[in-house]
Amino acid sequence: MVLEVMYAFTDESGNHGFNFDQDGVSTYFIVTAVLITEAKLNAVKNEVEAIRKKYFQTGEIKSSSVAKNHARRLKILDELMKSDFKIFSVVVDKQKIFNDSGLMYKESFYKFVNNLVHKELRYAFKKLVVCADEIGGNDYMKSFCNYVRDNEDIPNLFGEREFYFEDSKNNVLIQLAGFISGTISFEYEKAKKEDAPDYLKILDKKIIRIEHFPRIISKYIIEKSTLSEEHNNEISDICLRHIQGFLCKYEKPADEDQMNQVIVLKYLCSKFLNNDTRKYIPTTELINNLKYRTGKAVSMQYFRTRIIAKLRDEGVIIASSSKGYKIPAKENELYDFINHGTTIIMPMLARLKKCRDNIKIGTDGNLDLFDNSEYKTLKQFFDI
Repeated sequence: MVLEVMYAFTDESGNHGFNFDQDGVSTYFIVTAVLITEAKLNAVKNEVEAIRKKYFQTGEIKSSSVAKNHARRLKILDELMKSDFKIFSVVVDKQKIFNDSGLMYKESFYKFVNNLVHKELRYAFKKLVVCADEIGGNDYMKSFCNYVRDNEDIPNLFGEREFYFEDSKNNVLIQLAGFISGTISFEYEKAKKEDAPDYLKILDKKIIRIEHFPRIISKYIIEKSTLSEEHNNEISDICLRHIQGFLCKYEKPADEDQMNQVIVLKYLCSKFLNNDTRKYIPTTELINNLKYRTGKAVSMQYFRTRIIAKLRDEGVIIASSSKGYKIPAKENELYDFINHGTTIIMPMLARLKKCRDNIKIGTDGNLDLFDNSEYKTLKQFFDI
């Protein structure tokens, strides 16, 4: 199977400063990669260009041009959502960065964010082309360009990946990335958030993942103000701590199965952190996202036995029902998992017991299938 080339167009929202009392200093720094497969590249470019002409005439697509005119932004997003692209974003909460981390210095901060963003992209896609804005007064993008040039030992580091730069004035897809970053900032920046629509919900179908830094997952959940009354912070905290443990343990996956487990778990985690309805994610959506990320289709059997089952073997708690899978946020969702498992396990146990009993009766008790040492635990279970 020939893997399709993925194109990533990157741009950011926010700035480096840490003096939050100063006007114009953002509390978050957001980098977005708009992801488009090679086959869809021209079509998406033409569609976005038509939207640019309609709403921005001779100018660039800029989030700052729309500002807090949410009615206009919603109209633009409604048309953009019809195009075939995906979104991956890194959201850095600058307020949670320690003073002694070294990231207060602009060069160190940009270098760190560069590595964070592009490590994820390199990890996610085997055939990747990254396009960024090289021209203009953008400090971050200049830093990014230098980062790429400093890593020109790319054959070993990036494999088949490559990079090129273009003036954003001539590339509407870089402009699109900047517009998405600016839109996402309304979810995080307190000065912008008031009266803003739920843009993450609007963008939900396009979002592959939002990576947060620092990774203070449990605190993030507790601080969410729109949680339902049924939401249980203790359950969420337990589940997310196990997820964090797994992701730290397998930061560098040893094989394809582990890589797929990490991809699926991060997708579930991203949906959990950024979807207030806490909905179940359909199995087909998870499998399609995995195919989008790896270029390979997997069977339902592989997904259940080599991904979900293995994650659970590692202690990751994943609720499941006929509606799909999710990270539990309340007690009822844990029971969904128990009930779903019970419908599978209990009939299987009943069949094993019936087989054992029939053989035992038929041989006048001379043959107990569970007498073998490897079935010691099973025998104890049935005898109890």
